[in-house]
Amino acid sequence: MQDNYRFVATTYAGLESVLAEELITLGADEVEQGRRSVYFSGDLELMYRANYAMRTALKILMPLRTFRIKRVDDLYHQVSKVRWEDYFDANQTFAVQSKVFNELFRNSMFASLKAKDAIVDRFRRISGQRPSINTSQPDILINLHISNEECSISLDSSGESLHKRGYRIGNHEAPISEVLAAGMLKLSGWNGDESLTDPMCGSGTIVIEAAMLAKNILPGEIRQGYGFQKWKNYNEAIFRNIKDQKDHNQLGFKIYGSDISRQNIDMAYKNAEKANVLDVVQLDIADFRTLEKKDDSSFLLFNPPYGERIKAGDQAFYAMVGERLKHHYPNTTAWMISTNECLKSIGLRPEVKIPLYNGSLACSFREYKLYKGSKKPSD
Repeated sequence: MQDNYRFVATTYAGLESVLAEELITLGADEVEQGRRSVYFSGDLELMYRANYAMRTALKILMPLRTFRIKRVDDLYHQVSKVRWEDYFDANQTFAVQSKVFNELFRNSMFASLKAKDAIVDRFRRISGQRPSINTSQPDILINLHISNEECSISLDSSGESLHKRGYRIGNHEAPISEVLAAGMLKLSGWNGDESLTDPMCGSGTIVIEAAMLAKNILPGEIRQGYGFQKWKNYNEAIFRNIKDQKDHNQLGFKIYGSDISRQNIDMAYKNAEKANVLDVVQLDIADFRTLEKKDDSSFLLFNPPYGERIKAGDQAFYAMVGERLKHHYPNTTAWMISTNECLKSIGLRPEVKIPLYNGSLACSFREYKLYKGSKKPSD
């Protein structure tokens, strides 16, 4: 019988509800939504599975100690009480990542330094040896969060952020996060049992996340490695058993993506190949101004271009998108993420508005129901 632990899964603002649903489906207990986070309980196997299988989590953290601080030195004393030697050895490297909202600390780097000193000094005191710091590729990643006087220190079981699935090749100039794309698919109610079209697919993130969801390819099937694999209590047999459980679906439909840029479509092809979804995606070079609806696809989900400020031509571009949808996409559900400013120009009434962030940019994720002819939804 494995011990139960309390964990925190982090995500983007607005995705907490779909992350909570994913955790419940995985079998997590005591699931509670927080701000950009979901708290849950489970054993180490569940934590391994959450890292491997969840589409809308950024990190899975295991809190080791929660405390209050009144002075800078309180942080050092509290961190040095954690039995770090139970989790890793002095010959391993580590790093501390901090988020600090507290006037005692000039910046998060200062807080990280205090925590690092406490950990190193404890090892030196106990074993006469000290672990080294490696900020770029540490064996052990430690997460420190300070908000006013409340402080928590956790082991980061994920290592690199879970949005890094491992299928992205090269750099697209403005890729949407894999976690945000998966979150939007879940928020839209699309559950992978019908065709989907992204008519402005860029390097293919929404298309690939949709195809992975429909085929039941888990994010961990592509990714290489997690933070928990370097922990002292890591159980290789349990994790191997999780990785061996593959149950892919055969699809009777396609996931469509198109983009005006040949370079983007070339990159999307390479990314889709790495994600093992080339058999179910169809990618084309096409301009939305002339793109017609696919006969077998009545569900659109896309991320049109936008920036921090309305630029010349943005209003005209969004007006064009609205006109195309109205006249060329009858009996279609269209979901779109953009800034509120840009979406004002689309000329369609949304059924649903969900506030989301794309990076630091406040956006709105909106559903439009498109009807044949001039029929409009009644007020």
